[in-house]
Amino acid sequence: MADAPLPAGIRAVIFDAGGTLIHIDGERVCGAAGVPFEAERFREAESAAVAAVRAFMLERRDSKDAERVVFYFDHMLSRLGLAEAKARGEAGARVAAEHRRANLWSRAGEGAAETLAALAARRYRMAVVSNADGRVRGLLQDAGVIPWLEFVVDSAEVGLEKPDPRIFHAATGRLGLDPSACAYVGDIYEIDVEGARRAGLHPILIGDGPAPDGVLRVRELSGLLPLFPGFA
Repeated sequence: MADAPLPAGIRAVIFDAGGTLIHIDGERVCGAAGVPFEAERFREAESAAVAAVRAFMLERRDSKDAERVVFYFDHMLSRLGLAEAKARGEAGARVAAEHRRANLWSRAGEGAAETLAALAARRYRMAVVSNADGRVRGLLQDAGVIPWLEFVVDSAEVGLEKPDPRIFHAATGRLGLDPSACAYVGDIYEIDVEGARRAGLHPILIGDGPAPDGVLRVRELSGLLPLFPGFA
């Protein structure tokens, strides 16, 4: 059974950043790792890494984002052909160094600016809640979506991480809205959907990441527009 349709009373759409409004730059990852970049192969490795993070979280509910990122890259590099642990560890260190130099989630999501502009024209308020490292606001600026966001809640700045309901409430409180008047869009079920739901928001899963049946999801950002027709 699918989640109930979004209620008419929603007034704000809050977004995840990485994997939702901005995406990992596969060419930079492969360049740092020393493996050829092939777009389709990288997409498959990225999807597999997200699925592995989900399995990791099911075992380690108390894990933090920094741990999950290391696990994510290790699994991704394995799927990109670095099967030997020593080579993968060396490549992972280079990828981590590149990420420290300039955050790897640096590619604007397809249709991000256009979708946010359309939602703003329909009078929805918008913000971001992200598990990040203090740099996500600049990345969103570079992606061209900051003009439509009232604010960004970065986990590194507030000392809370999704799926903790309190980080979602930090956003709804700043909006001055009840959580039930807000939707949340993110790409990882255990972090974004479960966290938002526990906080009382209406979650929407974006992309093809694994999730139980019945989760309200869209394949891409433009798929949000039929869900949010606007209000008087």
